[in-house]
Amino acid sequence: MKFTLASNNFLDEYVLNCEFSHICKISNGAYKFWKEVVAASYQNSRTVFLHKKSIPSKYQYAIKSCTSLDGFVLASAFCSFTGVASSHLTISNGSNLINLLEIKMVDKFKFVNLKKLYDDLGLPYSAHIYIEKCKYFSPTPFEKRIKITDTLCLGYY
Repeated sequence: MKFTLASNNFLDEYVLNCEFSHICKISNGAYKFWKEVVAASYQNSRTVFLHKKSIPSKYQYAIKSCTSLDGFVLASAFCSFTGVASSHLTISNGSNLINLLEIKMVDKFKFVNLKKLYDDLGLPYSAHIYIEKCKYFSPTPFEKRIKITDTLCLGYY
């Protein structure tokens, strides 16, 4: 069974399929032939994640060796969810936003700790957030916002 994750869906119960497959020394597509496996990916992404509890018992040993993705989302999902350009997630861009985020690379994939961002800002996980230049926000009583850098604000509702 394969389904699409919401852009703000933390990967707490998942492992990155390509990392898992490498550890097990099996094909990246092996999961397609397993009964009752739960595979997921974010919208517009080909990156596959496997639900830990659905992985066959024969391969459960490998889960411990996989990178923990607790609280993380794929960087492209973070950008889609918050409306921020992916260039803000690269050091060479010079964006101060990168200093506020916990970013992790696993193989060639970039992840952002969305749960930590919520915790740092004291927001509930159910809040919808967006990031843009502060000058584009409405006056404060109309739009809830938190200034996160010199020029960027995070809006939420």
